[in-house]
Amino acid sequence: MLMNIKTRDFGEVQIDESTILNFPAGIIGFEDTKRYTLLSPLGDDKFPMWLQAVDNPDLCFVVYDPMEIYHDYKFEISDEEQEQLNINENVPYRCLAVAIVPEDYRKTTINLRCPIVINLRDNIAAQIILTEHFEFKAPVYEEGC
Repeated sequence: MLMNIKTRDFGEVQIDESTILNFPAGIIGFEDTKRYTLLSPLGDDKFPMWLQAVDNPDLCFVVYDPMEIYHDYKFEISDEEQEQLNINENVPYRCLAVAIVPEDYRKTTINLRCPIVINLRDNIAAQIILTEHFEFKAPVYEEGC
């Protein structure tokens, strides 16, 4: 079923309700907002994407797939997080990293320490805090780009 939502950057857009991601614990700092959708203004599955709150037009995060930028980026999801997300070896999932986009977009960074993990089968998502040493502000673009 289609529905209209108001967005921070794109005005009113139409989304399919089946694309709504449910964050039972919210996102760090925004625990009360539970429903988001991914917007792909550059085309399907093209990054950056916008993680837009469904019920709050002003709440939106620019996100990237960190594995497209850092091909060796790997981490362990704890048993508790796997249970929370209903993830096991048979459930496909996606990882996203929240970006900070300054006025000079070439200085964009992503947070590798606190990725967003999405259960693609059930549309359940959570932001997790990794114990491994990853950067909070890893550059997206190479120096000089």
